[in-house]
Parts: sequence; structure tokens; C-alpha cells
Amino acid sequence: MRPAFPELPPAAVALALRIWGHLHGLVSLEIYGHLHTQTKRPDKLFQQELAQLVRNLGVPHR
Repeated sequence: MRPAFPELPPAAVALALRIWGHLHGLVSLEIYGHLHTQTKRPDKLFQQELAQLVRNLGVPHR
């Protein structure tokens, strides 16, 4: 990220890495079938995690 956007402050880089890590983790768990062992509705869990991430960022959503 730093080479593409060298002007970003460290806090923005940290936030971007946090978002990427969270989403990458969820997608990886889904791809390898680990979410299905934890819940009957992985789609609902994924949606709730995305909604929580958006709330944590302070972005209004429906």
C-alpha cells in the first residue's frame, strides 16, 4: 500500500491493513469450509461481520 499511496499517514495504513486482514480472514475461512463447521448460516455471519466493520468505521448504513 505504501508504494501506491506514499502520502497516507500511518493511521490510514494501519486501518487499511486492519480492514484487509479482517476481510481476508473471513474469505479464507469460507473458502476452506471452516465457517460451515461453526455456523449453519455462514452468509449471515459474513454479513454481520461486514456490518460491524462498517459501524466501527463510522460509516452510515441501512
